[in-house]
Amino acid sequence: MMKHYLRIVTFVCAIALFALYAQAGEKSIALAVKVIKDVSRKTETIDWTQAKKGDLIYSGDHVRTGPHSIAIVKFSDNSILRVRENSELQILGEQKDKTLEKNVHLTKGQFSFDVQKQRDNEKFIFSSPTSVAAIRGTQGTFTRVDSGDVVVVLEGLVNLLNTINNTSMDVGGGQTGISYDDGRIFVRNSTSGERDGAQQSVNSGNGQGRENTLDIDLKDAQNNKKRLHLRYKQ
Repeated sequence: MMKHYLRIVTFVCAIALFALYAQAGEKSIALAVKVIKDVSRKTETIDWTQAKKGDLIYSGDHVRTGPHSIAIVKFSDNSILRVRENSELQILGEQKDKTLEKNVHLTKGQFSFDVQKQRDNEKFIFSSPTSVAAIRGTQGTFTRVDSGDVVVVLEGLVNLLNTINNTSMDVGGGQTGISYDDGRIFVRNSTSGERDGAQQSVNSGNGQGRENTLDIDLKDAQNNKKRLHLRYKQ
């Protein structure tokens, strides 16, 4: 009975969300469903202002989070991004043949994602100055670091392209893909810390609770190991 009730609530919320998009016009592609602490938004015509819960997000809008802050963004297909602290990204959308091609361009920080399965003629991609990740229906985290990008995939499949040398690799569930600014790209099995941290990041979003750290193992051009420490809250 409870599961049936939850399905009804989810369906009603989805209808309400689509109604908001319809009222706001074609360019409205997402909604800020939660804003915690220092979250700012910049549009094509207005410089950085404080974001609010319920803000409609249009193609070209930027989202920025400060320390200990988080923003949760929901798309019309119910895909969800949880933008972590000290991050900045731009959300883009292009209407093609009655479908919306979505692109989240990350320039700083990290977000976790829970992307719904896309139709054959739809595209949902994450990008950065170094990489393009093609998403179908999957969960995980996408992180911009000093040396490149890191994608941790919990389930599903991501095609990770390094735009420096135009080389791509598939990253499956339980794997971590790393795309470096110098053109290197490789995929390995995720560490238990990466998997647990990504899962907690996907499941979280309320910005409350115990603070945890996620360790990601990287290598530089000389094959020297480097460990990146990221903070998140459970």
